[in-house]
Order: sequence, then C-alpha cells, then structure tokens
Amino acid sequence: MNIVSDPVFAAIARVDEARREHLAALDGLDEDNDVQMCRANAAADAETKAFEQLTRVMPTTLAGLQSLVERYASEAEKTECWSAGGGYLRHIGRVLACESKRPFWPSERQFPEARQDVVRLTPDRVGGSL
Repeated sequence: MNIVSDPVFAAIARVDEARREHLAALDGLDEDNDVQMCRANAAADAETKAFEQLTRVMPTTLAGLQSLVERYASEAEKTECWSAGGGYLRHIGRVLACESKRPFWPSERQFPEARQDVVRLTPDRVGGSL
C-alpha cells in the first residue's frame, strides 16, 4: 500500500481544511451578529468533528503513523502547554523515523539521549533491583 492511499493523510487534510474554515469564520467576527455567530459555531463544530474522525482512523503505512504522531504532538503542544505529552509524542516520531532493513537499533548519533550512564537502579517491591 502506498502513502497516497493511507487514509490518515486524507483525515489530516480534512482537519486542516476545517481549521482554515473555522479561522476564516472568526476573522472580523461581530459577536452581536447572529448570522456570523451561527456560522462561526458551525465551523467550530465541523473542526471538532473532523478531529474526532481523525482519532478513529488507522494508518496503513509507517509514514501515515509518523504523520499522525506528529499531528498529535503538535496538538498537545498547542492545547496542553504545561504538559510534556507533545515532547513524548515527538520522541516516538523520531523513533518511528529510524527505518532500517536490520532489526531496530537506534544509533547513538540519532538519539544521543540513549547513551546515559546509570545513576542508580530502581528497586523492585521486594527490595531487589530491576
């Protein structure tokens, strides 16, 4: 299956289009104008619906999965500014980008954070080390 046929790309495009339409509806909005408010609310609802539909789409390619992870990272950083979730998702995206014909093994050059010295072992419940 090629990238173009991965349904996640179309779903992301629908979210992008719905967001553009929502922002256009907000441009110069007169909150006292019922017609404009109705249009803006409908556009907001359409954007929400498009994003909810995106959350139900299953990527069919690695590139689609990478794009979905990147999208979620971007959304998390915009809406959860005090959360580290976006950074965590970006890390997963970098790991997914490490494609190879050999078994997965991230290189030190790609992921310098992988080379860390053990400071102390985490104890398990019975007092041993994990």
